[in-house]
Amino acid sequence: MLRTIQLAHATRPSEACQHTVGIRSGKKHSRPPRGPSVATLGGENSGFKGDMTVFDRYFSLPDALARHKSAPLVRERERFLAHLEATGTRRSAIRIAATYLLQVVNIVGLRRLRDVTLEEVDRAADHWNTLRNQDKPYPAGQFGVKCFAHTARRFLRFEGKLKCPRLPQSFSKYLEGFVEAMSSERGLSEATIRGRRYRAADFLKWYARRHRGLRGIRLMDIDAYASRKPPEGRNSVTRHSESSCLRAFFRHAESRGWCQAGIASAIQLPPLRRELFERQGPVWEDVHRLLVATQGSDPSDLRAKPLLLLFAMYGLRRSEAANLLLTDIDWVANRFTVRRAKRGGFQQFPLSEELATALRGYIENARPRSSCPQVFMTLKAPLRPLVAHTVSDVVRSRMRKLGISSKHTGPQSLRHACATRLLHNGLSFVDIADFLGHRDTQSVNVYARLSTHMLQEVAAMDLIGAL
Repeated sequence: MLRTIQLAHATRPSEACQHTVGIRSGKKHSRPPRGPSVATLGGENSGFKGDMTVFDRYFSLPDALARHKSAPLVRERERFLAHLEATGTRRSAIRIAATYLLQVVNIVGLRRLRDVTLEEVDRAADHWNTLRNQDKPYPAGQFGVKCFAHTARRFLRFEGKLKCPRLPQSFSKYLEGFVEAMSSERGLSEATIRGRRYRAADFLKWYARRHRGLRGIRLMDIDAYASRKPPEGRNSVTRHSESSCLRAFFRHAESRGWCQAGIASAIQLPPLRRELFERQGPVWEDVHRLLVATQGSDPSDLRAKPLLLLFAMYGLRRSEAANLLLTDIDWVANRFTVRRAKRGGFQQFPLSEELATALRGYIENARPRSSCPQVFMTLKAPLRPLVAHTVSDVVRSRMRKLGISSKHTGPQSLRHACATRLLHNGLSFVDIADFLGHRDTQSVNVYARLSTHMLQEVAAMDLIGAL
């Protein structure tokens, strides 16, 4: 039976290192950091502070320390625990992870780092559970098994040794060729490529169940795929996007001779029936109310304010805001650089006083101390950059809390409100398309589908000055 690892109180972890990026002068902040910095992970001796190891910071009993220091992969385990420390993981969670790691290296038999499969991890977790339940009248449940497997996967993935088998994709060579053409020949954005690949892969997986080659595909097969789910369960945008992606795939397949000609042109796109007077985003008074309501000193408010300004005043996409880097902000020249998601390339914007103040307040008082290059991060452990759907949640929750009426909620609705405001202020379609990062003016037409009456509802405030 495996011996139980004793948990003991330990000395408090050392303070995390100083902030890596200043606001204007580049000087280091003297205030205590909000969170730890991953700068402590540099070098082979990561996890050490003089002669003190990571284990010394979390365990004090001699027997416990001896077990952790004498087990295999001591440096690798310390490096992983230091990584957890740097990402703001709670002290108790790090102690638990260290204990599970001790069991993992013993049960899996890791005397040195090697590739480990998911199946091997699962077998080790079951074996560990069998050992710990020996001679027990009331066997432990499955929660510990899940923790064992989870810790093992995280550690092996951190070291690059977890081998996840790639699921076979039907007609993979066609899919890979389609992705390569979208990237190298057409220069489409990663988001567009990812969306089209997903749709094409889903269709090919569905079609593969019929056990026929792609060359034998008929239009009736595409109709059957499109009607596999009742239309009531999918809105018009989803159905339009699906048909558009399939048309793009078969246009490419025809050009390569993979299927018969004429399929792509026969795929009809369901109409996007947006009513002429249907507003897609909130009115400008509601946008202003949303910004005014986000004035608190709470870290979540300090982070939300610059995000809302980037969407409402500059019309950024959610991925563009999430990918904004600290080095993209030029505090001296009062401008910032955006990586355009759709058309690619970079675009510079003037840094308004309102946005500059909001960014300073967030970076100085709310952003966790980290060498992470992205501006917007999670506020709690594990510390990491915000992803697109998390950015959407920040905006959506605040709009709903204020009861703002809008067909859509989230960053896209504020982007739509920004475009409508620009149109109301007399900007041409070309100027709006350039400002919003569109490839052409066709995408801007939706903002013109508003009556004069609806345009007059927009507040008579300046786009920037009123905020």
